[in-house]
Amino acid sequence: MYKEYLYQRNLSENTIDSYIYDVESFRNYLCEDYELELTETKKAHILTYLVTLQKNGKSSSTLSRTISALKNFFDFLKNEKLIKDNPAVSIHSPKQIKKKPSILTEEEVAQLMLLPDKNTFKGIRDLAMLELMYSSGIKVSELISIKLSQINLSAGIISIEGEKERIIPLSKYAISAIENYLNNFRDKNTDENDFLFINITGEPLTRQGIWKSLKSYKKKMNLNKELSPQILRNSFAVHMLSHGADLGTIQELMGLNSLGAAQNYINNLEFKSLEVFNKTFPRG
Repeated sequence: MYKEYLYQRNLSENTIDSYIYDVESFRNYLCEDYELELTETKKAHILTYLVTLQKNGKSSSTLSRTISALKNFFDFLKNEKLIKDNPAVSIHSPKQIKKKPSILTEEEVAQLMLLPDKNTFKGIRDLAMLELMYSSGIKVSELISIKLSQINLSAGIISIEGEKERIIPLSKYAISAIENYLNNFRDKNTDENDFLFINITGEPLTRQGIWKSLKSYKKKMNLNKELSPQILRNSFAVHMLSHGADLGTIQELMGLNSLGAAQNYINNLEFKSLEVFNKTFPRG
C-alpha cells in the first residue's frame, strides 16, 4: 500500500526505493532497540535513530533524506488513520555544514621551521620549501613546478604559472631561506634542469619527496594532526585572515576560483581582540 501511495505522488523510482529503504531501516531499529511497531513511534525514537546514524558517520544529506522519508511515511499512516499524529512533522533537516579546513597554529608553524637541519643540503632545502609554502599558500603541484626564473628575490616576489599567472609576495623568512639554499647549497652545476627544488641527485623534487619530508617532521613534532602541503596552504589562508587580510586578497594570492572558496577559511577564525588585526603576515 505504501509503495502505491508513493507512486501516486509521482516520485522518481530512485526516490521511492530510497524512501522504502529508509523506512525499513528505521523499522528494524525500532524493533531491535525498543521492540515497538512503526505505529507506536514517538518523536524521541526518531531523534535517537538520527543520532545513531550520525554516530555511524552518515552524512547530512543522508540524514535529511531519512527525515523526509519518515515524514512522508507517517503522513501516509495518518491519512490511513493508523496513527493520530505524525511524530516526524516537527523534525528539521540538519544544515549542510562544511568541514573546517585543518590548520597548524602559528606556534606549531614556528616550531616546524626550527626542525630542518641547517647544516645539510636537505635541511636547508626543506626550510626554503616550508617557508615558501607557508608564506605563499601555493599548491604542491605549483611548488614542484617552480623554475629559477620565476623567483625574484631582490623584489621579494614569485610568479606562479597556471591558467592565470599570479604574482605572490614572499615573507622575509622565505626570502632568507631561499637565498641561503640557492647561494650555499643548491649545486650550480645542475644545468640540466632549472627547477628551484631538487633532490640530492639533482633531479626535480617530487610530491612523494615532499610528503616524505613532511612525514618525518610531523614525527619529530609529535603532532596529533595531519601535516601536508594542503595543511600549510590552509594555515597560510587562516593566519592571513586572522591578521586582517580580506577575502579578495586571499582569493588572488591562492589562485582560488571564487570568493566562496576563500570564505570557507573564515570558519577557522577565532578573534580574541581587535589588536590581532595588525595587517601583517604573522612571520612577515
